[in-house]
Amino acid sequence: MSEADARVMRDAWHGASRVDAVRVLAGAALAGSATIVLLCLLAWARPSGRAAPAPTGPLLAALPVLAAVAVLTAVGTRLAVLHWHDRADRARHAHAEVTEGPPVPGHGTGPGTGPGTGRATVATEAAITAMVGTIAGMQAHLVLRSVRDSLPPAVRRLLAVGAEVHWPGLAALLVVVPTITAIAAASAVPGPSARSLPRVPPYVGPLLVLAGLLAQYLIADPARPEQLPHGALPAAVGGYAAVLIGAALTVPWLVARLGGGWAARAGRVWTLCAARRMEAAAHGLALPLGLTTIALAVVTTARLAGERTPVRMADAPLFLTVATVSLCAAAMLFAVVVEYGPARRETSRTLHSIGAATPTDRRAALVALAVPVLVCVPTAITVGALAAWPAHEGANPFPTVSTRTALLGTVWAVGLLVAALIAAAAVILRDERPRRRRRRA
Repeated sequence: MSEADARVMRDAWHGASRVDAVRVLAGAALAGSATIVLLCLLAWARPSGRAAPAPTGPLLAALPVLAAVAVLTAVGTRLAVLHWHDRADRARHAHAEVTEGPPVPGHGTGPGTGPGTGRATVATEAAITAMVGTIAGMQAHLVLRSVRDSLPPAVRRLLAVGAEVHWPGLAALLVVVPTITAIAAASAVPGPSARSLPRVPPYVGPLLVLAGLLAQYLIADPARPEQLPHGALPAAVGGYAAVLIGAALTVPWLVARLGGGWAARAGRVWTLCAARRMEAAAHGLALPLGLTTIALAVVTTARLAGERTPVRMADAPLFLTVATVSLCAAAMLFAVVVEYGPARRETSRTLHSIGAATPTDRRAALVALAVPVLVCVPTAITVGALAAWPAHEGANPFPTVSTRTALLGTVWAVGLLVAALIAAAAVILRDERPRRRRRRA
C-alpha cells in the first residue's frame, strides 16, 4: 500500500477510535449510575434498624431504571452501527479513489457492518463494559456511604446511602445489569432480514383516551373525595393506564394528519417538503413522542392533583419513572434524527439538482423536527389536565405526590426534550456543511 493510500485510509478511519471510546465509556458510566440508583432502591426497600416500607414502590421504580439501561444501550449501539456503516463506505470509496480500481469487497468493515455479523462480539463487549461499570457503581455507593454525614439532609434521604444492602441484591445486580445490557446491544445490531412492525390503526389512540377518561369520571365521587368507591381501584388504574397509552398512540396520528393537511395547502417549496417529511416520519417518531407524552401527562396530572408539600421520599418512584422515561424518549428522538441522515442527504441532493436553494432543505428539516414536538407537548398537558380532575376528586389510583416533585419532573422532561432538539438540529445543520464546501470548491 502506497503512502498516499495509507494516508487516505487513515483519515477515513480517524474518527472510529473516538466514537468507540465514547461508546464504551458511556456504557460503563450508564451501568455504574444505574447500579447506584438500584442499590439505593434496594436499601430503601430493606432498610436496617427500622421498619421497612412497602417494597412495591422501590421495585416498580427499579423497572424503568433497567428499561432505561436497555434503551440507552440499544440507542448507543445503533448509532455506533450507523457510524461503522458510514465509516466502511468512506473507506471503500477512498480506497477506490486512490487505487483507481473497484472497491475491495469487505474492506474496512467494522463489527456489525455485515448482515447478522458481529452481534456476538457487540453483546460480549457490552456485557464486559456493563460488568466493569456495575463494579465501579458499587464502589461509588460505598464511597457515598462513607461520606453520608457530610451530605445535605435532603440528599441523604433521597439516596438512602446509609442503609445496608444485602448480598443477594449485590449478586442480582452483577447478573441483571450486564445481561440486560448484552441483550439490548445484540438486539440493536440489524439482522439479515428486518421486518417492520405493524402499524396501529389511527382510531385506537383516541378511543383509548375517551374510554379511560370515561372510566375515571364515572368512578369519581365528589361526595366522598377521601376514598374510592368500593371495588373501583382496578377500574381507576385501568382507566388511567388507558388514557396514557391512548395519548401515546394519538400523538403520531395527529402528526401524520397535520402533515397531510399541511401538504395539501402548502404554497411554498420548503413548506411542502416539511409537510411531507412530517407525514413520512410520523411512524418513526411514534415511540419517542409517545414516551414523552406519557411522561408529561403523568407529571401534569400529579401537578394539578397533588399536594403543595415539600419533596418527600415517597415521591421518588414517580420522579424516577418520569426521569427515565423522558431520558429514553430524548435519546430515541436523537437516534431517529441520526438514522434519517442518508434520507435527508438524498433529498438535499434532489432539491439541489432541481435548483432549490440551500436554506429550503435545511428549513424544511428543522421545521419537520420541531412541529411534532410542539404537537406532543400541548397534547400531553391537555390529557394530564383532563385526568387530573377525577384524581383530585378521589379517583386517584396512585399515591398523591407533592407539586414540587411534579414541577421538577416537568422541568426535567422538557429540558431533556429541548436538549435533544438542539442536538438533532446540530446534526441536521452539519449535514449541510459538506455540500456547501463542495459548492465553494
